[in-house]
Amino acid sequence: MEADSSGKVLRFGTLALLYFVQGAPYGFQVGCLPLILRKAGLSFSQLGAMKLLFVPWVCKPLYAPIVERTRSRLWWLLVSMSVLGITCLASACTSPDMIFTLILALFLLNLASATQDICVDSLALNILKPDELGAGNTVQVVAYKCGSVFAGGSLLWMKDSLGWAVMWVGFSSIYFICIFLITYLNLVAPHNDDKDDASTSSVETKESKSVITLVKENLTEVFKVEGTWWIVSFVLFYKLCERGESVFPIYLVDKGVSMSKMAFWNGIVRAIASVSGSSYSGYLLSAKSVKVNQVLLTFTQWRCLPILVQSFIIRFWGYSAMEDEENLDRLSLDSCLFFVSIASLCISNFFAGVLTTAAFTKMMTISQAAPNNIRSTHYSFLATMEVLGKLCFATVCGALIDLLGLGNVYLLFVLTAFLTVPLLWRMPSSEKQTCQS
Repeated sequence: MEADSSGKVLRFGTLALLYFVQGAPYGFQVGCLPLILRKAGLSFSQLGAMKLLFVPWVCKPLYAPIVERTRSRLWWLLVSMSVLGITCLASACTSPDMIFTLILALFLLNLASATQDICVDSLALNILKPDELGAGNTVQVVAYKCGSVFAGGSLLWMKDSLGWAVMWVGFSSIYFICIFLITYLNLVAPHNDDKDDASTSSVETKESKSVITLVKENLTEVFKVEGTWWIVSFVLFYKLCERGESVFPIYLVDKGVSMSKMAFWNGIVRAIASVSGSSYSGYLLSAKSVKVNQVLLTFTQWRCLPILVQSFIIRFWGYSAMEDEENLDRLSLDSCLFFVSIASLCISNFFAGVLTTAAFTKMMTISQAAPNNIRSTHYSFLATMEVLGKLCFATVCGALIDLLGLGNVYLLFVLTAFLTVPLLWRMPSSEKQTCQS
């Protein structure tokens, strides 16, 4: 019993470390760069176009079979993290105005991070037991968010206090420390010994096939898994309304709220709300008394309220900057609307955290029912569909705001929030029976 407990701690600790590191590039690109670049004068359209650099995450199904069937999981992890560390270290020799160098660095960070994600998801699918999915996905989501918040906040502080070069050196140290821990503590097996005999015996045959044929065969097998079509539709759609969580803080910056206030309220407090939501969702799912579909349906409905509040604030408060930011430090209409804004952001992030953990638990439950040789490909495909839904909308969202206005686009956020509810009503009955914690 004691050995099993220590093994569980080791499994969860390894996943927590890897997902923490994996969240760092996302935190840098989402929690740090947009506010800085907006302050520097970039438009919503230009900020939206930057989301195209996340395209390696969308392409994961194209190279997941290659990662899955060549080399070992440990080899791919070490290579991907080495690329991440070296890219950050090389970027320390550049300057902020070298925009094309920044674009190249961000692309390499996303490519290596997406490759790392394939390996870590494959590891999670193989080391987590069926009764550990709720807790395991809580570790995944919470660790990823903590890595994102830590990187976004600490790197922003380094940039302001110590300079551009020190920021990148600090960024690179995250990966080199992780590489040291993985190799020194032997946290990941050097070989893919957990694959079944059938998969192992067919590796040579499948490796001899062309990449296109291999990808086509894998995607065909992926959609044969029961529940795949519905879950793909759901993950493509359910986060569209959450674009407001990224746009609304920029609206507050435009209103004249200082970066220091935004760093605290939007960076720290909002992040605590998100992590708390993910942890609460894991608690509900691990208790085995609450089904995944119940969590999804309940919190999808509640999520509509804070998005409605934000839409009202934009209409009522307007778009012009405040005459005096000191109004936020005393009782005034501006201060009331500001704190209602922050409250709505925190509540919506709490609900989003709950939904994210539940959605990833649902995805992993379906993927574990897939044949062993395509499990990680299946899960990577579902995770990619979630990223695709966010990425496509995020890319065009900025242009829509510049064209139609923030208030009108926020009505679209509200609409997509409400339309997610009937999508859950359409959940196949078989999924209602099987998708439980």
